[in-house]
Amino acid sequence: MSGSGTAGTPSASTAEERPCARHPDRMTMVSCSACGKPLCPDCMVYSAVGIKCRECAKLPRSAKVSLKKGRLVRAVVAGLGAGTAVGFAYYFLLGTIGFFFFFFFVSAGIGYLVGEAVSRAAGRYRGLATALIAVGSTVWAFVLPPLVATFVSLGVSWSSVVFSLSGRGVVNWVVMLFAAYLAYWRNR
Repeated sequence: MSGSGTAGTPSASTAEERPCARHPDRMTMVSCSACGKPLCPDCMVYSAVGIKCRECAKLPRSAKVSLKKGRLVRAVVAGLGAGTAVGFAYYFLLGTIGFFFFFFFVSAGIGYLVGEAVSRAAGRYRGLATALIAVGSTVWAFVLPPLVATFVSLGVSWSSVVFSLSGRGVVNWVVMLFAAYLAYWRNR
């Protein structure tokens, strides 16, 4: 029984090269698992159920993953909540301990925590929307506490901490941008 496959299935020895459906000058032995078109390596799309042509591999709209409105709202609420909590903790440490290089590590933690809160609230959806929510929530963590302190007069001046071009203000901007980058990276 050499050279024959199971009933109705051609054996490897009976497969023949055919020209690619899109590139007739290229010969191939591979075909689309859905429609049977011959495919060269440039035309192959690897899917969960085999190699397909580009037309058969396109997902229907109903199969595309998107961030649903409820999860979007939860991501915003979680991001702002986490940003508020870690922001006030950061400024409390900043006021009691002083400003050291250690706070770059704290900012990494802020970016990661806010990014993780957004990611979990969004059902682990990753995309531009969740990345922007995480960035906005991280900036919120650095801007809200000095703004509240200005209105409540807790002794931390809005201009000296956030908008100052002094060493402390510039470092605060760098720390905030680093944390925002980490939050963005966590959700992109």
